[in-house]
Amino acid sequence: MSDDKKEVEIERLSEPLVVVSWGGDKPFKLIGHGFSKKTIDVYVCSNEYGNDVVPKIKVSIDPNATSTDGFLSVIAHAEPGANNDKVFWIAVNLNGTFQDAQEGLKVV
Repeated sequence: MSDDKKEVEIERLSEPLVVVSWGGDKPFKLIGHGFSKKTIDVYVCSNEYGNDVVPKIKVSIDPNATSTDGFLSVIAHAEPGANNDKVFWIAVNLNGTFQDAQEGLKVV
């Protein structure tokens, strides 16, 4: 997808490397633009194209935190047995269409 078509873009994560423990929750922020859209889905994938979803790591939008168009508060949860051999990508979809991904989540 070309950059000028993106309605939602992740410029960076709030931490250089988001580390989540098996069975644990890790709050962090996506920083960029377009996050005020109400039909955003956030998920973990193994590549920059957002097409290889990692099933044992979930990311949900934090219902108790403030988010703006410039940042989105989310919570990562890694189920026991989630792959801890690599650094994964956080991806966003808008209305079911892939928008962007940023590398930087590791399970320990």
